[in-house]
Amino acid sequence: MLKDKRSRKIAIVAHCILNQNSRLFGLAERSSAIAEIVEFLILNDMGIIQMPCPELTYAGILRKSQTKNQYGDAKFRKHCKKIAEETVEQIQEYSKGKIKARIIIGVDGSPSCGITDSGILIEELRSMLKKKGLTVPFYGIRYERLSEDLAKLRKLIRN
Repeated sequence: MLKDKRSRKIAIVAHCILNQNSRLFGLAERSSAIAEIVEFLILNDMGIIQMPCPELTYAGILRKSQTKNQYGDAKFRKHCKKIAEETVEQIQEYSKGKIKARIIIGVDGSPSCGITDSGILIEELRSMLKKKGLTVPFYGIRYERLSEDLAKLRKLIRN
């Protein structure tokens, strides 16, 4: 008989946490990924789902800096809603196998993936989760406070 060692825990993360190359030129905090977050998730036995970067897939790698209000048109919101729907579908599919989404990690300050300041993708994701009757905690990291964020994430996922 096969031994299945899966943890049955997943984290949904903003694209740029795993791939800093997707960030607006001049804003990458690291050369590749935010290793502290990746390491934290792995050490806590969490699988990782990387959400697509709505800004990259909408405006491209050479995009100009824009605020949430500038991105807030109907076309970009529809783009984010599609990503949110696909993300929620994945969460639902995993839950069929008793695999639980334990946390959604965004990047505060992002016009798309901010949690505290509620980026457009996060707004659409919250709405879609609510419609489906799903509850997943959200947390927004900031590069300048990663130690503090990791301590708070530890408390969040242990509950």
